[in-house]
Amino acid sequence: MVDLHERIRALKLSISLKFILGCSLTLIIALGTSFYVISQRQESLIMGQVENEARVIFKQIVITRSWIADHGGIFIEKLPSSAPSPYMQNPEMQDIQGKRYLKQTPAMVTKELSKYAKEKGLFWFHITSLKLVNPENAPDGFERKALLQFEESSIKELISIETMDKSRYLRYISPLYVEDACLKCHSGQDYKVGDVRGAISITIPMDKTFADISANKRNMFTAGLITVVSLISAMFLMMKNLVLTPMKKLQYSNERFFRGQIFSGQGPEDRG
Repeated sequence: MVDLHERIRALKLSISLKFILGCSLTLIIALGTSFYVISQRQESLIMGQVENEARVIFKQIVITRSWIADHGGIFIEKLPSSAPSPYMQNPEMQDIQGKRYLKQTPAMVTKELSKYAKEKGLFWFHITSLKLVNPENAPDGFERKALLQFEESSIKELISIETMDKSRYLRYISPLYVEDACLKCHSGQDYKVGDVRGAISITIPMDKTFADISANKRNMFTAGLITVVSLISAMFLMMKNLVLTPMKKLQYSNERFFRGQIFSGQGPEDRG
């Protein structure tokens, strides 16, 4: 009889453990899948925001360049460290008070704004072309690949994550198209309106963004682990209090009942 009760107890314990393990495994898979999907979605949203930021920067640069081109360039006061551009005619002027001014083209203004932005550690951009006027605008590998694709296909942008000097950057590039105002400076390069004049590439540092993404994943993992442990603990306590303990009490009562019958010399069939 004792051996039978031990077998029943072991069987109940085995069933309870299997039930808890099965529910725990199902819970871990379900929550793990949910947290993974949420994490990937958040990462996609963050990267999308950075890409949209690059697009906005590009549009702002294009608007600035168009305004300068429509006005035939702008003149800025000459600084001691400034020098006139060797690529344009009449690049310098003087007012009646003797102040000297240098003429700036859209490309020159783009370069100066890029220097300012890079010094602030925000981002930088580069105007480039396969038909160079200024050698400083020579494309790098990413830019050359994009320029060739812009001329051979109808794609409007190219985005890539690159590692430079052990840091990661988002590279964005989009083409510049020839407009009427552009022909004032580039009429000798056989361009016509609508041609791909070149492109502007934008580089945005991504180390902080990726650090935030990693921190977010760690926080979600920690939250998921706490959730799983809490739910498994709650299931174990509920199983123990609502199932195992009442069954144990019932088993104990049955044992006492059968012991009483044995000691009294009666079996269940003798009653009544």
